[in-house]
Amino acid sequence: MKKVLSCCLIGVMLLGGAFFGCSDKKEPAAEKGAIKQMTQETAKEAVNQIRTPIDKARSAAKLEEEKNMEMEDALKKQ
Repeated sequence: MKKVLSCCLIGVMLLGGAFFGCSDKKEPAAEKGAIKQMTQETAKEAVNQIRTPIDKARSAAKLEEEKNMEMEDALKKQ
């Protein structure tokens, strides 16, 4: 009888310890923060990869327009 009671007591203690050990609410909040941070970093990287070619294209178009204006001014002076 004592053996059965001691086994039940040990089982309850193990289950209780597992339950309280897994119910820490600090860790999931940290994971959400880490996930949010990684999402923000990925979004910034994606935006930079999209903006860089667009900015280069705008810069090239501006240079082309300036060269065309110079050419037109040179033709008008002749």
